[in-house]
Amino acid sequence: MSVSLFLISLFSSPAITEKRDGVYHPVSKGVTLYRISQAYRIPIARLMEVNRLSSPSAIRVGEKIFIPGAKMMLKVDPYVPLSPAEKKNLERSLVAEGPPASSSLSGRGEGETPPWLGKEMDIIWPIQGKINSPYGPRRKEFHAGIDIDSPNYQEVKAAMDGEVILARYSNTGYGKLVVLRHDRGFSTIYGHLNVIIAREGEAVRQGQAIGGVGSTGKSTGPHLHFEVRQDGRPLDPLPLLPQTIEELLEKASKK
Repeated sequence: MSVSLFLISLFSSPAITEKRDGVYHPVSKGVTLYRISQAYRIPIARLMEVNRLSSPSAIRVGEKIFIPGAKMMLKVDPYVPLSPAEKKNLERSLVAEGPPASSSLSGRGEGETPPWLGKEMDIIWPIQGKINSPYGPRRKEFHAGIDIDSPNYQEVKAAMDGEVILARYSNTGYGKLVVLRHDRGFSTIYGHLNVIIAREGEAVRQGQAIGGVGSTGKSTGPHLHFEVRQDGRPLDPLPLLPQTIEELLEKASKK
């Protein structure tokens, strides 16, 4: 073999090309890409990119997921589905009978500072549209989220990386809804959907379609009811979401 052919063979061998800075994590039963991303603190989109995955659910038991930059393999807890009783309790907790015990922003007791306050959250708008009902008191009830106006079937996106813990029709007034669980005790809720795409137990990346806008449940027309909660307590989503173009233009005009 000539020197040139030897060098080509040497540098194109799998042992050379696959040597990267990171570790390979074997997928065990119940482990999802979201759980792996949380353990190693890497966004799902990044793991999908380096592992050439078509979706967050495209992993199988026994497969090895490359974790870029990791120095050692970490423990990853498997996803444990909610029991029927836990699902019922979750649905009951979504019906807000009154305002949170403290301010609408923190959802915590007086003097307590939430760990995320003052820090930019990695969260996006689930849909684009006009807010036709804000967070706060509404008639004799308390509105625990925001209603975003939208035509039927507009794609609803996951506001953050997470895992689906509830995806079904609810008799609580939310109609067809999806509940996602995120890190730091956060959860997001998407209500009045016409169609549900997400399935319970699967990992979802930020921006992934989880359903379509509708008017199911206690609703007067097509819109998305969107909530953000921490440790089960509702928060006003607006201070957490990125500013819209309209808000930025309005601020610029006042300067």
